[in-house]
Amino acid sequence: MCEHNTGRACGIYHERPETCARWYCLWRRIDALPDELRPDRSGVVFTLESRPPGDSASEGACIVCRAVDGGRAFDQWEVVEAFAMFIREGSLPVWRASTQSATLMYPGPTGMS
Repeated sequence: MCEHNTGRACGIYHERPETCARWYCLWRRIDALPDELRPDRSGVVFTLESRPPGDSASEGACIVCRAVDGGRAFDQWEVVEAFAMFIREGSLPVWRASTQSATLMYPGPTGMS
């Protein structure tokens, strides 16, 4: 996460750099994600990233579901449903990340996906 993240919002939102102003999370890009999953409401940011969050992960596009307030945000049913949607779609690896850890959710270990 960015150093300006307050845990609920951008601490420099009105003065943010142009690259930040042009960036959109997946909640803004995917109509199927409900209003309850807006990052400031859900505590989770869904992003398309070019590098997975895991230290030993190989390079490549992936979806990262990152909790900004701690891992309990992942327990919300809307968040669980969003994970399921990304996994069902199946074209990209899906990661679950928080400040403490990152876990590959899809595909699972060989033979488990």
